Amino acid sequence: MSENAQDSIGQVLREAREAQGMTLEEAAARLRLMHRQIEAMETGDFESLGQPVFARGFVRNYARLLGLAPDALLARMEGAPAEPGPVSRVEPPLPRSWLTSPWLILLMLGVLVVVAAPIALYWWLNSEGEEASTYQARSGVRPPPVAAPAAAPASKPADVPPPAAAVEAPPVPPSEPATTATEPAEAGAPAAPAVPESPAAEGTLQLEFGDESWVEISDATGRMLHRQLNPPGSRIEVRGQPPFDLVIGNATQTHMTYNGRPIDLKPYIAVTVARFTLEE
Repeated sequence: MSENAQDSIGQVLREAREAQGMTLEEAAARLRLMHRQIEAMETGDFESLGQPVFARGFVRNYARLLGLAPDALLARMEGAPAEPGPVSRVEPPLPRSWLTSPWLILLMLGVLVVVAAPIALYWWLNSEGEEASTYQARSGVRPPPVAAPAAAPASKPADVPPPAAAVEAPPVPPSEPATTATEPAEAGAPAAPAVPESPAAEGTLQLEFGDESWVEISDATGRMLHRQLNPPGSRIEVRGQPPFDLVIGNATQTHMTYNGRPIDLKPYIAVTVARFTLEE
């Protein structure tokens, strides 16, 4: 950005403020900015306002406060070449065959590996079993027969003289079967159901932007859930595992809720950026 463009933007802002009889302190209070930030815009020192996206947001809000059209000032901030650059003719690239595309070659190699690996594994497992059976057939090896247990020879009963007199023994009452100390558990008894682990609770963030705002949101796992510049009037909804780490640019123009509960961003705002960690 040239110095003349910076001076002209700052001069337009300063003259508009003075024409309305507004002081620097009043402008800073209404924009919720510091006194030095208003002076930086009126002197064209936009580099001291931070990143270009924040500087454009400051100028847009200041121009709207003074009743000016912000688009014209922003176009002058971004700058445009005074003269068109030389146009050189670029020869069109030679047509390439789709068969020589490296992505297609990699895809074909991947498909070949996926198809060939199971076939090779199946062939290798079957070849081991066939080799073992072929070796047994060629060598004539047979498993040794299992000998049956020999039967015990019947002993010849000895001549026993008959008893002199048969004595009838008194009848013995049948004894009750002994009970074991412990009884086996009933077959088919249902096992105690396993207690499922409760999944980690998720949180839902909703942000509405009254003006252009840069937002970065990451969850407890370190995964970046949202990172982009959001246009005015837009709205986003982000879900993840708390706690969340947030960076919200132009936070004064942003409305935020967490699980339906509004969150006040003012305590976390430094200049116009809010940086904080949102717990459960």
